[in-house]
This record gives sequence, structure tokens and C-alpha cells, in this order.
Amino acid sequence: MAFDTKPQVVEFNKITIPVKAVLRRLGYPPDGELNERVKPIFEGELKKAPEYFEPRGVYCILPTKSVNDRSVVLMDEKFRIRSRQVAKMLKDSDHVILFMTTLGPMLEEEVKKLFDENYMAEAVILDAIGSETADAVADELHHAVLKRVAEENAYRITPRFSPGYGDWPVSVQKNFLPACRGDLIGIRVNDSSLMHPKKSVSAVLGFIKKLS
Repeated sequence: MAFDTKPQVVEFNKITIPVKAVLRRLGYPPDGELNERVKPIFEGELKKAPEYFEPRGVYCILPTKSVNDRSVVLMDEKFRIRSRQVAKMLKDSDHVILFMTTLGPMLEEEVKKLFDENYMAEAVILDAIGSETADAVADELHHAVLKRVAEENAYRITPRFSPGYGDWPVSVQKNFLPACRGDLIGIRVNDSSLMHPKKSVSAVLGFIKKLS
């Protein structure tokens, strides 16, 4: 099976805010009642948050050249994964997918504005909404878009793994960005290897051929 190796940009029309995850991030029980002071602020930020969403993603499907217990080499050899944990996850994959997603810069600009104007509760809540919704965008690309591509071609997907976790250092972001073409959706990486916009996710996963 020959997949298209060119970067594929994905536009998301609608992303649902994972409200329970936002509550957990803020330290509230997912099914708990908010107090009378916090509840209207929380509901207000939930209502306005989608105005600041610009969810986009980009992915590349790249053939695997070799996998050993410490690294993964891709066919074009422009990007090599050096991580025991990632190599273990991808050991049965004959294609590796690099992807990046982002909510765009508008939400973090609004959060900064709220902090600057001393609306601390609103800023913290909106920031938490952004963080969890950014993960929801990554989930949508992983478990909807890429799962569908895999299944249409008789493959299954692996879990995903992001730079900065386990034994895969965040410093790989500098090479990950051009390999995945994250610039196509407005992502850049600074000197500290952090992504901007901040509400962005990068990850790798594998396609494994289904047995007949």
C-alpha cells in the first residue's frame, strides 16, 4: 500500500469542549456543583471560548525503513526517532504518522488580555478550556481522521506519543516541525523547543497492517 506522503492539512468545523476534563484540570470534581461565585464565570467562559477557536491539523504518513529497540528510521531519513518507548510502540508499524494540531493564537491572546486586565478567574478558566480543547483536537485527528484513513486501507492505528514525554526529549520539536510541516497551520518552535501557538499538540503514531 502506497500512502500519499505529502503533508495533509485538516480543517475542523466544530470541536466540542470536554467540559469534565476542564473541571478536572481546574481541580473540581467532573460531576460536582460549582459555587455561586465560580459557576457564572465558568459558564460565561464556556460560552465565549469557541469564538477564539481556529482548530487545524497537519499530518504526514511516512514509510518506515527500520525499527530497532532504540530508534525508528523513516524512508526519507530526514527525521529519525531516538526513543526506546516510541520504538517499542512502533515496532510493528510499517508506516509512521507525524502530526501537529493547534487551536490557533486567538485564545491565548484573549487569556493574556484577561490576565493583564486582572480578570484572574476568567483567565484561568479560559486557559484550562483551551488546554483541554487542544487535546480534543488532537484526539479528533488521531481517533477520527487517521483511524478512518487507516481502516480504509486495512490498517489499524497505535496509541500516540508526544515529544517531551518519557525518554523522547522536547528538543526534537525543532526537527519535528519541518518534518511534519507544522508551518502550514501556523505553528512555530522557539529556542526552548516550545510550540507557538501554545495550545498546540505534536505526536507520532503508527499504522499496522491488519492480518488477513
